[in-house]
Amino acid sequence: MLKIFKKRWILFDQAVSPYKPYVTVDYGVTSVSPRDIIGLSHTPKEIKNDEKMIELRKSVETQGWDDDELIADLHLVRLPNGKYTAIGDGNHLSYLSDQLDIPRVNAFVSILIPEEYIPENIKAEMAEYSTKEYLFEKRASTLLSLAKFLNLLPKTGKD
Repeated sequence: MLKIFKKRWILFDQAVSPYKPYVTVDYGVTSVSPRDIIGLSHTPKEIKNDEKMIELRKSVETQGWDDDELIADLHLVRLPNGKYTAIGDGNHLSYLSDQLDIPRVNAFVSILIPEEYIPENIKAEMAEYSTKEYLFEKRASTLLSLAKFLNLLPKTGKD
């Protein structure tokens, strides 16, 4: 199908700025219409002819669009307005799926929740868990350093 109007992409920061401050919650894999993807974390000019896009186009031309193969590279954030923006990896697939008029794509989706909608008791719990997570990661890092020092780590094929 011939597209008469070019899609106008916005950058990730522009897409999320009306909702700041916010948190994101991983939702999982779901089917998304590329027409609902409005944001990229890089400009179309940066990605439309770069090496990764050239390889992706060749792959899709020879093997077709395979959601099972491509899903790992497509991470989207669902905005409160029902639209999506690419985050990290996902720019190329978002852009190409729109260009090729792919009706639906599978993507790993996180949901953006403006903090103003989160009750105070939940915010307090989130802060508590964040502190616990930090302490856990710090403790794990210390234990890993100790295990390395004591030469307790298993041998890998790289050794």
